[in-house]
Amino acid sequence: MIQRSLCFVVFSALLCGASLITGCGGGGAATTVPTPTPTPTPTPTAAAYYFDCSQPSDGNGTLASPWNSIKDAARDFIPGDQLLLKRGTTCNGRLLPLGSGSSGSPIVIDAYGTGSLPILKGGATDQSVLQLSDQQFWEIDNLEIVGGVNYGVFITGTATNTPMHHIYLKNLNVHDATGVSTSRGDSGEVMVSGVGIGSTLNDILIDGVTAGPSKVSEGIMVSGGGGWTGNSSQPLGNNIVIQNSTAHDVYGDGILLLEMTNGTVQNSVVYNSGLCPACGSTPSGLWEWWCNSCTIQNNESYANKSWESYDGGDFDIDNYDNENIVQYNYGHDTAGYCIAVFGAESSTDTNNIVRYNVCSNNERNAAGAAQGDIRMATWDNGSLNGVQVYNNTFYWNPAAPASVVSTIDATFVGSAPNFFKNNLVYAATPGVVTVNSGMVLDYNLYWDSGGGAPQWTWNGKTYSSLADFQTASGQDAHSLVADPLLNDPTHHATGKPASAFTLQPGSPAIGAGANVCAGLTGCSMGSQDFFGNPLPTGGTGFNIGAFQ
Repeated sequence: MIQRSLCFVVFSALLCGASLITGCGGGGAATTVPTPTPTPTPTPTAAAYYFDCSQPSDGNGTLASPWNSIKDAARDFIPGDQLLLKRGTTCNGRLLPLGSGSSGSPIVIDAYGTGSLPILKGGATDQSVLQLSDQQFWEIDNLEIVGGVNYGVFITGTATNTPMHHIYLKNLNVHDATGVSTSRGDSGEVMVSGVGIGSTLNDILIDGVTAGPSKVSEGIMVSGGGGWTGNSSQPLGNNIVIQNSTAHDVYGDGILLLEMTNGTVQNSVVYNSGLCPACGSTPSGLWEWWCNSCTIQNNESYANKSWESYDGGDFDIDNYDNENIVQYNYGHDTAGYCIAVFGAESSTDTNNIVRYNVCSNNERNAAGAAQGDIRMATWDNGSLNGVQVYNNTFYWNPAAPASVVSTIDATFVGSAPNFFKNNLVYAATPGVVTVNSGMVLDYNLYWDSGGGAPQWTWNGKTYSSLADFQTASGQDAHSLVADPLLNDPTHHATGKPASAFTLQPGSPAIGAGANVCAGLTGCSMGSQDFFGNPLPTGGTGFNIGAFQ
């Protein structure tokens, strides 16, 4: 009887589905057992995870029981998580954390405790020491990163047509990657670059980062767009800033911006770049390529090299660059030019400004001295439409005789103005200008400190007096040949000048300049000079040179 009743209950359950029903009809009301309410899955909560790689045994990641290996970070993290490394310790290996943060809630890597920065040290075969791939909303602060074969820090995106946002690298010392570059751009100490076709990087900040020394190519490079397609429809990154940073002693470029809109490099230093004996296309210290509305300001660049007679300069507005400004910078003692403006590969670079910079003792490579200190050039059907060079000061002392400004390789097109005005040239060699008819010159001051007469070369013919040059060319109508009475005019030491290149009382450069933007739509003189002094507001009273 017991067995039969059990069979009936089981059989009834099978017939009647998920609910247990007594009798299943015929002689009694059915009783339904309520379905239990499912227990909700708890929402993950952001947490802090601690690393102390000096501990003998691995813990659970809490402050009281920290992890002792960065291998413990090979997991998915969520918005708001923190990975905290103990100061004064060294963690060996490669840090490859997973996951992404979110807007307003980034994932943070930082230091805790007191003492020196925590060190991440790559192994002999680790291609990078710290790497993020297809991840966003990360902030990485207060680390020393040593080694890596090709990269110290490598941030990359491989997904097609996918933006990545908010990568902040702050207060990092990244050095001694172990690889040796054989082709410019093949490696770098700090590389932030998407590689997926149509991928972009947006809201990128590199602040207080030191990169180098090593024999890899780039010091700090950020490419806002990924997967170069070679056409103007390629999407570009946006809002990218490098500031308060230093790149030095690398085989290729010091600091390089690529493929972006609204990029800025400011308050940074580059030196001893371009050390490779031969690595393909030639490098420069601090420059930009395919950069729209980008600003290079308040930087120092010096002692840069090149393995050929080209480039090796301090600053460079390269091709596919539009509406860019290079201002308040100090470039000196480098193998190549101080500042270049280029156009190439069928691009027309438009409305680029070079103003209130100080350039001193450049073109230390005699083979490349003909580049000049301010160089404009085009090739491969490139052209320039609007290059405005004004209120710069040059101490021109090249390793071989040459002119401080050269445009003979440049093609100028379009209606935007191209001019060289309000510039002060203090030269130790007679050559001051080698230009063609695409450039307007006026309100400049030239001086040959060797006691000779400055020389101007116009459309292939050289003139040894300003009057003859003015008559033949119609150029430099309001310009001067006079001792500018500069304080310490041959200064070329490290560190932004505080008083060198300022004007002494009675200088003929005082008030002899012009408002070069008068009547030009969209043109502005700016708000200050190289030294931070305010500019005249009434439209008159401008000095020649970088000092107001």
